[in-house]
Amino acid sequence: MLEMKACCKVPFPEKLFEEYEVKDTAIYANVNASKVVDVMKRFIEIHNEPMFFILDLPCKNEDGITSEKIITNANDDYDVYFIDGLDAKQAIDCLNALGSFLVKDGMNNFGFGCHESHEEILLGKYNVMTIYTKNADSYRKFFKDFGIKKVESLVTAWDTFDHEHPGECERYVSEESGKTIYDIPEDYKEYGMYLYEARKEYDEEAEKEITFDELIGKVLLIGITYYTHDNEYIEQKQFYGTVTEATEDLIRVKQKDGTEFTLPPDLSSTKRARQGEYKLRSTGEVVVNPDFLATWNLNKAKED
Repeated sequence: MLEMKACCKVPFPEKLFEEYEVKDTAIYANVNASKVVDVMKRFIEIHNEPMFFILDLPCKNEDGITSEKIITNANDDYDVYFIDGLDAKQAIDCLNALGSFLVKDGMNNFGFGCHESHEEILLGKYNVMTIYTKNADSYRKFFKDFGIKKVESLVTAWDTFDHEHPGECERYVSEESGKTIYDIPEDYKEYGMYLYEARKEYDEEAEKEITFDELIGKVLLIGITYYTHDNEYIEQKQFYGTVTEATEDLIRVKQKDGTEFTLPPDLSSTKRARQGEYKLRSTGEVVVNPDFLATWNLNKAKED
């Protein structure tokens, strides 16, 4: 069974094993958390050439419903940081300084790239490691030395997720310093870390007008914020369900427990959701890849 990162949880860990698969010019592997740093060190050692350190941090986007969106795939927004011009020793020093911290965190992607061979090694969420190479056969012994066997079809955590059984990625907070991955760019600025790219991937499809027919059968995540008559905050509630009816008269949503509720037919409050995991403030439940988000601000009537 795969040893997961401290801040990553999966519903069926018994289905995951240390294995790797070759696809075209990339190798995808499940790697035990305790081995990640050693695997990366070996990669650095066999590439005695100028390198760069890569750190992808999810942008702090507010979705209007949850306190923070936990981003789960490359189609979402990341800031990409580099430390460039590293030799092998400096790369290993960098890994020694940051590796264990980054492995504990569930939200970042990190790794190293080579300037001459153009090979890269990256660790993403749920222990999925990727090596970009044009010579995958040369890594047979590499993985064998770490006890990671080759398979025809790798089962990753992503293959086991669905709406009823999501994974969960959380931000790691150091008990000693209180720091998180978002402190790293400033702390390592003097070592040459810089923002390489604010990578914002916007899907043109998300800008298209939403229709009532389009909502039917889709998962809608709703956030309702309640205020007093004079706009003082009271509370926020979040819930979700499948849209069973959507007309100019009402929008009807059925929750997984069978409870139904209706919303006003105002599509201006609804937008397409970016793929990812949305953690509800009120219950702690994680909703994976809802289709649409709806946000409402409601003022309660003044009491007599």
